[in-house]
Amino acid sequence: MAAVVAMAMTACTGKQKPAETATDTQQTFEEQQIKAGMNVQLDSLTNIWLGLQQRGLFGIDESGKPTLSAEQKKVLPDYLFTPESLAGKTETLSAMYRAFTVFSIDKEVAALYDMKDVWTPAIEKLTSEINDPALKLSLKGDIKYTKDNFEEMNKKLYKLEEENGRANHFWESAATSIVEQTYLLSVNQDILLSKMTDKDAEDITYRIVLLLDAFEELSEYNPQLLQMLNVLQPLGKLNAISVDQLRQQLNDTKEEVAASRAKLFDFE
Repeated sequence: MAAVVAMAMTACTGKQKPAETATDTQQTFEEQQIKAGMNVQLDSLTNIWLGLQQRGLFGIDESGKPTLSAEQKKVLPDYLFTPESLAGKTETLSAMYRAFTVFSIDKEVAALYDMKDVWTPAIEKLTSEINDPALKLSLKGDIKYTKDNFEEMNKKLYKLEEENGRANHFWESAATSIVEQTYLLSVNQDILLSKMTDKDAEDITYRIVLLLDAFEELSEYNPQLLQMLNVLQPLGKLNAISVDQLRQQLNDTKEEVAASRAKLFDFE
């Protein structure tokens, strides 16, 4: 479920209020260094999830797609973001790329349960309203992540976003992705923790904490990230050194993480 992290981190632009802007301001050297460090941690996080998927996190059908067992499919997820649940909440530029991020992730979850696809039309609608080269490459399938090429793909996407003045939007999408996937981890522990080692648990939470620290630093240069920083705060309580500890921490913070997820569309 969470291995789509990198693809969902592309940012998008579209209809916006007069006060909004889609262009990054001139970056300072310190800001560039913070973003470079964040990219390294995102690469590491992507690597861990792709590694878990290769260990047999899900079954694989004849076409090579991940699947769930018939028993697992009996209880359909009722917590996914859908176009209906976000109706009227995706008018601003910021909300549009947050919606694109969660729709991209939740569409993959729904596919595992053979649910009717209500996400693709919404994603296509967003695509028709934006003009972002990186996003278009991802949706066309020209950028496809594997265990061997994810660093190259991440660099390609991020370079495109920087060249088009979208780097700050990239980071808001990244934060959205981290929140959504932490929530999915929280409510799908039996599946997602089953193949995880203690080292995986430590590496994942360590990198999330590092990214949260970096987001706090980055928000000093980008006030638009302050609201997202508030949403991310509960994730800082995840600092496990074992799978059992991660499970306990996910249980302890379950309500806080769910509340943070809901806040993704409570601000402009």
